[in-house]
Amino acid sequence: MEFDYIIDNIRNAKVFTVPWPYINTTDFLKIEHLQLLIDDWHSIDWKLHEEKKEEYIRSWEEPNWVRDYFSAESSKNLKDFLSSKEVFDEIQNKFDVDKNWENIWVKRMFKRDDPGHGDYSHTDVTVDSHMVLQIFFPDQSYNEFGTVLQKYEEESFETAVELPMQINSVTMFVNTPTTWHAVKPGNRLRKSYIQRFLYKEGHNPYHEQKLIQLAG
Repeated sequence: MEFDYIIDNIRNAKVFTVPWPYINTTDFLKIEHLQLLIDDWHSIDWKLHEEKKEEYIRSWEEPNWVRDYFSAESSKNLKDFLSSKEVFDEIQNKFDVDKNWENIWVKRMFKRDDPGHGDYSHTDVTVDSHMVLQIFFPDQSYNEFGTVLQKYEEESFETAVELPMQINSVTMFVNTPTTWHAVKPGNRLRKSYIQRFLYKEGHNPYHEQKLIQLAG
């Protein structure tokens, strides 16, 4: 099959453990497949995307995919594979977790983080995320500006693990109440495709912690 090599790449990827388990590896996609994502990213009217994207956030009650905001969809077959049960199972195996696919839906989107834009410390269990997969394709590779992995909320960027942002790199991890992470602002344009394997309503095992965090 055209995309089966992706399963092998996940299976062969190293799981790092500090500050918590994650995968970060390069040369994730074949160049022609990466180019499909790049072309779709560049097909988006980003001003319209920011104004209208809320209309395209779907609930788990609809099909197990989400419209990729305003892109040309040339990468649809690739994204369908990336958000498949086969990939889901392989990532779960890497992190030794076992959630029921029937209780999961996939939200996928392209991201644009402009120069100067960052993101505060957070853990994605507050948005019902079980796992995340993010593929980067900046115009040039950097030794910084990837996801910042933190041992605790608001850990400084200087002591946290800051991943590089490299062309055709992928980051994957399971979300828990302690997988704090952030994005450091800087003079760069972050281009990426991101998908989250989300819990359907009522299936987030961290729901009580989520309510406590939101209340705090």
